[in-house]
Amino acid sequence: MAASFQTQILSVLGSKTKYLMELKKTFARPLMQLAVKAIELEHIEEGVLERISKKYNIPEDHIDEYYFAILTILKTYLRLQCHILKPTEFKQCLEELRLAPDCIEDLSSVIYGPKQSYLLSGLIQRTKFNPQLISCRWRVDITISSNILNRVLEPNIIMEWIFNTGECVTFELSLAKFHQLRHTIATILVELQALERHNIFKTIHSS
Repeated sequence: MAASFQTQILSVLGSKTKYLMELKKTFARPLMQLAVKAIELEHIEEGVLERISKKYNIPEDHIDEYYFAILTILKTYLRLQCHILKPTEFKQCLEELRLAPDCIEDLSSVIYGPKQSYLLSGLIQRTKFNPQLISCRWRVDITISSNILNRVLEPNIIMEWIFNTGECVTFELSLAKFHQLRHTIATILVELQALERHNIFKTIHSS
């Protein structure tokens, strides 16, 4: 779970990961408070990032990146439902991403503090989660006898998907369809990662 959490952060931030190591407690704390408000769906005053930029004499585009980085950490944790991720593991992940120790402590206090349930509730309301895939099992079946000659010895993939709602779906794929499914999922993931790096996506998060 710790590896998945860290991988997701790196995937979303991409080259912007460098902003994590630039975070300082003085200006990171108000950005964390702002991120919490955004997740909890509280009203955020217009121009608040600009005011933080002026107060700490930091370029506004840098403040935008710092805010996005903090929001990414919080939302990634909540989306992955990393409740089994121990505080020590959470801190170690952020240490490896080269965050300052005091920023790590503040983020840990947010994640593991009394607001955790409210944060998760706010994120669910905002994103309207669809059922999540929690288990995928598969096996290969090979037809050794068939009335259709071109299907003899042709492998098929039998897949069983289990969702967090308890629903279990079993289906069969030809080898060609399996590769098509794999390619489609990989394409969607790449496109989502590109979308989350886009400036307009950060604007939507902070609205």
